[in-house]
Amino acid sequence: MKKVFKVSLSCILLAVMVSCGGGKSVKDDKASGKGNPNRGQETGYATIFDNDTALARDRATDDAKRKLVIQILGESIRGQSIMENYELVSNIVEAKSYGLVKQIKVIKQGKSGDTEYFVTIEGTVEPGVVEDAIEDALERYGRPKFMVLVDENIEGKKNAPGMTVTELTIMNIMGNSGFEFVDAAMTQELMKKERSKMQKAVSGKVSDDVQDLLLDDAGAEVIIFGTVVVTDQSSAMSEYTKNMKSKQANINLKAVDVYTGSIIATAVGNAASVHIDGNTAAKDAIQKCLGQSKLLGKNDDDNRFQAGLFMETIIKKFVKAANNREIKIIIAGLSAAELKDFKDQVSNRIRGVQKVIEKGRDGRAAKLEVYFAGKTNDFEDELSAKASAMGYEISVTASRPNKLIMTAKKID
Repeated sequence: MKKVFKVSLSCILLAVMVSCGGGKSVKDDKASGKGNPNRGQETGYATIFDNDTALARDRATDDAKRKLVIQILGESIRGQSIMENYELVSNIVEAKSYGLVKQIKVIKQGKSGDTEYFVTIEGTVEPGVVEDAIEDALERYGRPKFMVLVDENIEGKKNAPGMTVTELTIMNIMGNSGFEFVDAAMTQELMKKERSKMQKAVSGKVSDDVQDLLLDDAGAEVIIFGTVVVTDQSSAMSEYTKNMKSKQANINLKAVDVYTGSIIATAVGNAASVHIDGNTAAKDAIQKCLGQSKLLGKNDDDNRFQAGLFMETIIKKFVKAANNREIKIIIAGLSAAELKDFKDQVSNRIRGVQKVIEKGRDGRAAKLEVYFAGKTNDFEDELSAKASAMGYEISVTASRPNKLIMTAKKID
């Protein structure tokens, strides 16, 4: 069953997570597949920093692999379909880490001038491994855990968030596609014990205290919140039948990224259902509405799940955000010159960092914004492991889901 979940979730997303590479491309490299359309050559380039040729070699190899993946996928029918229909998520998949390139052979490598290193590789890229790569990428960066908080009103009867029909239906539909949710019982417990904070969450307001509660205590990374109103329409059927009950569900949903507090998807829908039992008609109306193509989706005639627009948008935007997550850093202990060097070191030597922006000072501390493919704790671990090689002693004094407070000292 787990494999079914993997395939379903991968098919929902299938954003071929291959970065576009940053170096030059050598066209002559591409004609060495020897009859195998999935095999080819590419050359990657990387700048040499601090005479660290080993790091430059690794980055040049990654660059070559990224280019080779794009080359091979772009030339296959299946690959073209993938590339055309889904957004490329730059840098979230580094070919070295995700194993898209098989049977690698280094053709040549070395310095290109004094400041650049090149590596030419030959390798095989099988389009069929893309789904596994996506699953791996989701595990590392982008598989969000959800909390569902929906105010439900069924013919005037109000059901508070925690275990409404709507919430359970959402969890069932998305859960069968491999998504994870905060347990409904835990949500109910939080609604009782942390009422003021959870009321903010119900309205999509993610303040610092709400963020701490949801991420640290519940593990929720995306909140789906909104309202559901079910009304009776049985009177419209009175001239045809007096026994059947007709109900209409009107649903308004939003999803918010807990890391940033940003709304990442919205959806509005309505659907009606008829049944001899009023409660069953109301439940069916909610399920029909959620199953629409603009909301969560449903199984097709071949019993294959077809994701709805709301679900697709959530995952696409969350993975894109995870690939380019903003981490705020407050750092004390460095002079202006040392801060500039530290910023450059982080940009060039920490894997997954896309850019570092200086944002002024807060008293004696400087403020930086780091855009990173991954989570804050991943960045912290990588920085701590490489700090001494970069020439700094660092001490993280406070860590939040999207912020680090630290002190640093230049090593003499």
